[in-house]
Amino acid sequence: MNEEYSREAVFKELGQTVPEAEMQRAESYADLKLRRAEEMQPENAKTYRSGCYRIILVADLVRQLAFSDFTIALCQLSKYEPEGGIKGNAIQN
Repeated sequence: MNEEYSREAVFKELGQTVPEAEMQRAESYADLKLRRAEEMQPENAKTYRSGCYRIILVADLVRQLAFSDFTIALCQLSKYEPEGGIKGNAIQN
């Protein structure tokens, strides 16, 4: 598996396309992680530089960042939860 990195390959790995801003965010974070990994394990630098590894890493980061964004949004929504909670109000109505 000696595939070159491409966004199309990331989209294929994810099974969907991703907005530009989210891709840039994931790629930027992936680059930071890859540089740090190369510093810590220079003997594995060839693996870290491979397109296949970066494809999998970026796809994983897209998922992780989306889940983090979702969690933060839920936490922010909970500030606006009606008195008695969402479940409590749903049962009463």
